[in-house]
Amino acid sequence: MEKTLKVYIYKEGDKPIFHQPEAMLTGVYASEGWFMKNIKESKHFVTSNPEKAHLFYIPFSSRVLQLQLYVPGSHSKKNLIQYLKNYVHRITTRYNFWNRTDGSDHFLVACHDWVSLHVLNIYGILAVKCYLIN
Repeated sequence: MEKTLKVYIYKEGDKPIFHQPEAMLTGVYASEGWFMKNIKESKHFVTSNPEKAHLFYIPFSSRVLQLQLYVPGSHSKKNLIQYLKNYVHRITTRYNFWNRTDGSDHFLVACHDWVSLHVLNIYGILAVKCYLIN
């Protein structure tokens, strides 16, 4: 499988929420940043041609999104959820390869449960979740 698996990384998305692994390489949520950094540096798995891709990676950090958009004291993630939904909607309407599998070959790495609870279930994206092991 390692000889054939190819991952396309979406180019869309504004830094630091997308495409900036350096923003999250320490702490409890570092898995998001390290995965993004390592996959982006991989010449073996990454393809720039979406037609050759088996999987599609959404280079997103749930923690950075929270740091950028969460309103302290609001106890609401509505604006975070809407931001991510808008992004997913943008790629679903812009790219025909999303429609090959209705997004089931798309994935992201997220260390927050709200991502899978509120966004991924709607679009069918695979979630690689981070868990802290003591």
